[in-house]
Amino acid sequence: MGEAATGPAGEPRGLSHARTSFVGRSAAVDKVTGLLTQYRLVTVTGPGGVGKTRLAGEVLSQVAGRFADGVRVAELAAVAEPALVPAMVATVLGLHQAADAPIVDALAARLARQQLLLVLDNCEHVLDAVAQVCATVLLSADDVRILATSREPLGLPEEARYRLPPLALPGPEDPGPAEAVTLFVERARQIDSDLALDGEAGAAVARLVQRLDGMPLAIELAAARVEALGLGQLLDRLDDRLLVSANRAAPARQRSLDAAVDWSYQLLTAPEQRVFRNLSVFPGPFGLDAAEAAAMTLAAAVEFAVMMAGEKGPDAAMRPGLAKLSARERELVTLVARGRTDAQIAEQLVISVRTVRTHLDRIRDKSGCRRRADLTRLALREGII
Repeated sequence: MGEAATGPAGEPRGLSHARTSFVGRSAAVDKVTGLLTQYRLVTVTGPGGVGKTRLAGEVLSQVAGRFADGVRVAELAAVAEPALVPAMVATVLGLHQAADAPIVDALAARLARQQLLLVLDNCEHVLDAVAQVCATVLLSADDVRILATSREPLGLPEEARYRLPPLALPGPEDPGPAEAVTLFVERARQIDSDLALDGEAGAAVARLVQRLDGMPLAIELAAARVEALGLGQLLDRLDDRLLVSANRAAPARQRSLDAAVDWSYQLLTAPEQRVFRNLSVFPGPFGLDAAEAAAMTLAAAVEFAVMMAGEKGPDAAMRPGLAKLSARERELVTLVARGRTDAQIAEQLVISVRTVRTHLDRIRDKSGCRRRADLTRLALREGII
């Protein structure tokens, strides 16, 4: 699960030994590297799939030579219980727990004599335990720096935070290829070396990476499908759950976009999950007022989203609504609007997940709503929930 991450020549192992090229993000690497010279604890934050681990690996490879005792990497994604975090960190430091001493004290004693970089990767599901370890280390070991990656900050006063943005997207005034396009092209050409990006193909790639919000995981999953589907079909079918990895070595949470989102969703409390579901009615960015509305009720969130979107715009009269839906299809729309997943709908209606998705495809065709958020807004407007 963890690695003592310094090789015989001082070259760090683990995070820095990626199987694919690192694309762009030179400014992010420089920023985090600079923060490590100023602060003893730096946390790279961001949503799942934005590339936190890859960035940490790149930073690690550049700064490892600055630490006399090298780099140690604790990869925490597979640590299911918070109580196991100190033991994992001890393992990567080569420590074994003594029967008469707490493991955290042994960690502090070992690190007090060393000058190294400790990397804690994927901390979000064991935040409190990681924060406790970091607080102890920072108090006891003046020459140790900590680089953490997490979907949310550790919350320590000593912590410097860097929120990693998605890859840069193409724009009308950009002189060269954007980072998101470069990543897609590199990964796609690993699959189809003859891929050409002239004319319409280049425009299709630009639209595709914009649809994927510049998220590296989504872009890599899409690139893996380009040989089978071609750019046109891939772009048309992005909503059809096609973005699933064939890489059997990838962590489960990185094998699909659904899995990446579910990993974050399961870390939320029940009230947070309710707010998360309510926020799904917003088709794009939202501000504090919208978030506060979502924290109250789904109806308030939808009312706010409708106001933001201009429900009375010129296309409002053209929307088909629910008139063409069967009773069963209307029932499915109601469950979708209440935040149920496909699996939960299947269980409640005693049908298969495949049947649920077939119904949803028909509902999308009849209603003109391509996303669950659109169906939720429609259900509120039609008064069926």
